[in-house]
Amino acid sequence: MPEITASELAARLGLRVRGSGNRQITGAAALADAGADDLTFVSSEKYFEAALESAAGCFIAAADFPGASDRTIVESPHPRAHFAQALALLYPGAPIRPGVHPTAVIHPSASVDSTAEIGPFVNIGDGVTIGAGVRIGASSSIGAESSVGDDSVIYARVSIYDRVRIGARAVIHSGAVIGADGFGFELAGAAYRKVPQVGRVEIGDDVEIGANCCIDRATLGVTVIGDGTRLDNLVHIGHNCRIGKHVLIVAQTGLAGAVSVGDYAVIGGQVGVGDKARIESKAVIGSGAGILSSKIVHAGEPVWGTPARPLRQYLRQLATLSRLAKRGTTKET
Repeated sequence: MPEITASELAARLGLRVRGSGNRQITGAAALADAGADDLTFVSSEKYFEAALESAAGCFIAAADFPGASDRTIVESPHPRAHFAQALALLYPGAPIRPGVHPTAVIHPSASVDSTAEIGPFVNIGDGVTIGAGVRIGASSSIGAESSVGDDSVIYARVSIYDRVRIGARAVIHSGAVIGADGFGFELAGAAYRKVPQVGRVEIGDDVEIGANCCIDRATLGVTVIGDGTRLDNLVHIGHNCRIGKHVLIVAQTGLAGAVSVGDYAVIGGQVGVGDKARIESKAVIGSGAGILSSKIVHAGEPVWGTPARPLRQYLRQLATLSRLAKRGTTKET
């Protein structure tokens, strides 16, 4: 990790320093664990006292943070966000090592940029295009006619099926499967028959896909993940879903087929979304909620529960049930 002074860090972040700008920063830590050479952050006034009692030498904090004569303050209107940027500066990723590992198998028709890093036992299929600065980890597979945009990182053991397009600066974590068949079956007589899944998957720029996510190809047409969207680990996106830009979807959430999600929506963990549901831009769905098939979730108040309803209504219903339970207990005693 490179050492940096508080003044150098502040300059990189476009912020102002209060106290000694020459303080050397050798690492970053949580408030309770930080030492004299560590950077930490103070997100709000309720943490001021704990910060002043800590051993941390340098804080990213709001301008009204009182500080102390022996501390250095990097003043920020958004301490948490600037701390995240500082972490990227303090702990840069490993540099790209251009080249193809001798155990990788690359189809003669594939186009791999000379600045890409192709790891051990990678398989790259017919007609694949790999952009500049791409890193593909060990044992990953890229199917025929797929493409990976510039500066993307594909970690180990990722499976990308045929005809998948991945934009620039994507990050795809281990175990993800992109472009597998959608769940399409029709009952024909006494048995289910598979409906061929002949569509594609398109993933925009700056998308991050967590470990062991599954994104199914469309039955016909395209399954779309918009620019800047973030999928946590163990998220399932069904066939023909259209996910907008800068959407957050938390772990263990599953979307059935043909769900649409608007830009900047937030979907909590362990949410189930039925087929053809529509989630509007900037809607918020609480963890564990259930969205019925073809339901429309409007932007505005967060929704919670199964079936999902506005949070205030959900809380009133919980309070009513609690009162009824207490009355029942009182009558029994």
